[in-house]
Amino acid sequence: MTSSLYKQSGRSRNAAALLFAFILCLAAYKGYYAWQKTKLYDEAAALQAAGEELAAEAAYMRVQSIRSIDYKENETAAALAVLQPVAQLQRFFAQLDEDLTAAVSANDVALLLSSYKAYQAQAADAAAQDEAGQKRFAEIAAARQADKRFADAFAGAKQKLIQSIEADIGKKTFDSDNAIVLLLQLPAAFFPDEKAKNQQLNKLLDKYDQARLDAAFKDKPFADALKDAVRIRKFYDTNGVEAAWLAPRLEAYAQSALAKLLTKNDLKGFIDTALVYQTAKEFSSPSSKVSSYVQTNIRKQFDRAEQLVASKKFADAIALYNVLDKYQDTGKEVRGVEQLWLESDPLQLLRKAAGNEPKLTHVASAKGSGGVKLMAAGLADEQTLLAARLLQDQKIETAQTGLEKGLTIKSIGWSEQLGSGKADAALLLEAAAKSRKTRYLVYEIKSTQMRKVLDVEADKLEVDRDGAVILDNPVGDGAGRKAYYEYRHNKYVFAKTNTDFTEIPLTELTAHKNEKVRFPVTITSVEDNKAIVQLSNGFITLSGKVRFKTGPAVITGIYTGLEELKKPPSPTYEYKVTVTEISQ
Repeated sequence: MTSSLYKQSGRSRNAAALLFAFILCLAAYKGYYAWQKTKLYDEAAALQAAGEELAAEAAYMRVQSIRSIDYKENETAAALAVLQPVAQLQRFFAQLDEDLTAAVSANDVALLLSSYKAYQAQAADAAAQDEAGQKRFAEIAAARQADKRFADAFAGAKQKLIQSIEADIGKKTFDSDNAIVLLLQLPAAFFPDEKAKNQQLNKLLDKYDQARLDAAFKDKPFADALKDAVRIRKFYDTNGVEAAWLAPRLEAYAQSALAKLLTKNDLKGFIDTALVYQTAKEFSSPSSKVSSYVQTNIRKQFDRAEQLVASKKFADAIALYNVLDKYQDTGKEVRGVEQLWLESDPLQLLRKAAGNEPKLTHVASAKGSGGVKLMAAGLADEQTLLAARLLQDQKIETAQTGLEKGLTIKSIGWSEQLGSGKADAALLLEAAAKSRKTRYLVYEIKSTQMRKVLDVEADKLEVDRDGAVILDNPVGDGAGRKAYYEYRHNKYVFAKTNTDFTEIPLTELTAHKNEKVRFPVTITSVEDNKAIVQLSNGFITLSGKVRFKTGPAVITGIYTGLEELKKPPSPTYEYKVTVTEISQ
């Protein structure tokens, strides 16, 4: 038990010794930091008194960082409250000095501008403070000569930027966009005033633009030079420059380029250039001088096209309209000229009908009827008889046939009297003959079909009446005499020779249809070139190129048929006679 008490007493002594040692160390620790904090505070106060705000602030902050010792906490906080604004300002100006030095040394205008912006912001912040804050900023700025340093720096920067731009003008390099941007950003405070800044810079930029646009429009295609001008306009818009000189100058370049093209009669180039200019919406407008100039000259070209049409220079007019079509749709005008050309020129009608460019000779034309505007016929490449008819709907009906080799055509003509009378038209060709004066060929045309209905040599051909011709001394039947050829079964065939007419009484008239006869009558009435002979069952209508009068007459002519005017039981007929001769 005694041993146990002894051990317990030993442990108590050890614990007491440890506690004493701890207390002793703690006292030493607190004593050291109390001494250090007191010393630091005294140093901070001395620095503050000496005006070393940055060092004093640092010392006070070290004092404040010792939390284990409570020593002049309120005084330290108060000192920091006073020192921090000043210290912050000092730090700002120290950095500003450093940036200004770097900007001037490296000619770094961007850094100069950002430094000035920061300085202006700091000045604005100071202006919003109390009088002490304002005074503090002014004193530090004055002590560091901030305004003078900025004035000197901006003056130098402005001079170098201007020199850089003027050097580009001289060298014609024109890569001063960055310099222009920096120059525009220079504060107006470093010019006499905002107006003076604008005037000075506008004068410089006007000179620069004139030089670079002169070079562009001289050395580049118009479209590329215009792109440069558009880029310049957008560049100025981005940087807030009105550049009032740019549009008038570009209009002058454009109008000069357009005028040169007109002088060279290069209408296509004129239109191409005008269209390129119109794509530049930054400059082009309907009211611009260039637009008015273009419209005036385009109108002149339309007037010229109309004059060509009036002069029947249809091909030239169409060619001009086709060029103008790139600027303005001229499809309607071209169609109008083509239509007029077809209606006015049989050669063009035949070319259109042929679908190519054959050599056309012996061209003949005639005004159509019954829905036909114009008829044209001719010899194509000396071997094909070609006929074309222009219909009211502008469609072209074409008929053609090959001619025998060695046939020499003298003339081609349209005839309304030849053929069956049921066809659309007929052509009479006169060709070289072997044993007579002329070889006569007649072609009948029905729509797009062409058929030969007569081919005979004779000394002369006369149309006696519809469906009949008289050939003087033809080869074959009727040689040496005048022979009648009548249209039968889709061709002309020999009918008889013209030895004399047949003398008949009036009662036998109907037995001699389409024959030349002579018979006596009594004409009861006359109207124009027609006469009436009254009969018991009707009347005879006499017509022809003779002079009729009432009374007895002997008629020589051809009975062509009758027409029933009234049905039985009391029929009435009209008998028709074409008169070639009358005796009264």
